[in-house]
Formats: sequence, structure tokens, C-alpha cells
Amino acid sequence: MKNFFYFGLFFLMSLFSFSQNSQKKNKEIENVIEYVKKYAVFAIEEMEKFGIPASIKLGQGILESSSGKSFLSKATNNHFGIKCGKNWMGDIYYHDDDLPKECFRKYNSVKESFHDHSKFLQQPRYSKLFLLKKDDYQAWASELKKAGYATSLNYEKLLIDQIKKYDLWKFDRSTSFNIEKEINQYLNFIMKKNKDSFFRRLSKKLRFFIEFFFNTKKIEWCEKQSFLVEN
Repeated sequence: MKNFFYFGLFFLMSLFSFSQNSQKKNKEIENVIEYVKKYAVFAIEEMEKFGIPASIKLGQGILESSSGKSFLSKATNNHFGIKCGKNWMGDIYYHDDDLPKECFRKYNSVKESFHDHSKFLQQPRYSKLFLLKKDDYQAWASELKKAGYATSLNYEKLLIDQIKKYDLWKFDRSTSFNIEKEINQYLNFIMKKNKDSFFRRLSKKLRFFIEFFFNTKKIEWCEKQSFLVEN
């Protein structure tokens, strides 16, 4: 009976933890869905103009701006963490980053930020990007890291993980023709995937506890039988 009490307590605590983690994951996915719904069209338009994979642009935007929720992105419409640089003539904004009070570019709109990101990648140091296939987002992520786009040592992995996690690579096959339909199809797909993933995680958690419970009862029964035999 005592073991059953502890099992029940452990089960309830685990379910609570699972619920908290699920809420956090769901909020993160909701933010990404909202981001894609708003800005995928910009990524696809820029892909057609400059040849930059939409998955890379969306992945970087989500990563650099925390799906448009970071303080910097809200204050500046800067979704790609682009710093001023010596040739920038537009508005500026000072923000603590790797160093205190670093200078970042400030835009009038998010669309302007997406377009400036495309122009930013036209610099000679990023020239090798445009020798890569448009649908090879992993090679693009690797080359961005090699070219020094970000200081994070894990930037390549973080970017690839974002693209894989949210299936952003699907947009690399898109065109601006009938784009609203394609975006809606993607949104339906990712919401269904998230729903299925939640039930799979819940089922796995419940299966673990059921197996654990019956294994515990089996061990108790064996110990009891052993005791009876010895006595």
C-alpha cells in the first residue's frame, strides 16, 4: 500500500511536469506558427529575387528574433541581428549583445529587414553561399557559420535544428504564385504534426507508468512468494 502511495505521488508529479513542459512547447510552436503566417511571404519573395533559401531566411529570423518576440526585434524590426557596420546610413539602435551598447540597424518595417538581410548577404565574404544549391539548407547553414555570420559556436546546429523542427525546408520549393494557399497548407500541416506529437508524448509517458506499476507489483509478488517458501 505504501509503495502504491509513492507510485501515485510520483505519477502526479510527473504529469504536472509533463503539463508544464507541454505548455512551454505549445507556446513556442504557436509563436513560430504566427511568425511563419506573417513573414513566410517575405522569405519566398526574397528567395525569388536573390536565391536565398526561404528556409534559411525564416530559420534565421525565428532564431535571431525569438520568433519576433525579442526586445531588439520589437524595438527595431531587426529580425536578423544585423549590426550597423561602417557603411550603414540608416537608423540605428544601441543594444547590449556580445558587448554593451552595440550598434544595430533599425528598420521601418519587418519587410525592410528581410530585404536588407538579402543585401547584407551580397557581401564578398558570403559569396560561396550562392554556389550552393537552393534546397541544401544544411550547406547554407554551415557556410553562414564559416563566413562568420554569428559568434555562437553552435549557430550551424541551432539553425539546422530550427529548420528541421518546423519543416521550414518545405518553403524552399515554394513560389510567390498562389503563396497564401501554400502557407495555409503548411500551417495546417505543422498544427496537425504538433497535435500528433503531443499525444505521442502523452501515450509514451502513460505507457511508462503502466509498465512501471505492473513491474513493481510483479517484484512485490515474487518477493512475497520467496518469503513464503523460505518460511
